[in-house]
Amino acid sequence: MIQPTIEEINNKLKKVIDNEITRVEVGNWALDFILNDDNVEIRNTKAWHYLVSVSSIDEMITSNGYLYSIEDIKEWIKESNEL
Repeated sequence: MIQPTIEEINNKLKKVIDNEITRVEVGNWALDFILNDDNVEIRNTKAWHYLVSVSSIDEMITSNGYLYSIEDIKEWIKESNEL
């Protein structure tokens, strides 16, 4: 299994922003790579660390509020272009 690229991660995040997939789906997708890291070919450590950060996209701070806002997610995408 090959780790996702920064572009692939950003595509998932854009789908969250566009309400095409849920935060939970993206969090689980990222977490699957992390939990199976013995079977993942890590080709880019910056992308790997980005994936680890994205795995917490569905963290809740209140019963109806997420730790990371849509604006935070947009900022992640923007910052990822500098990686």
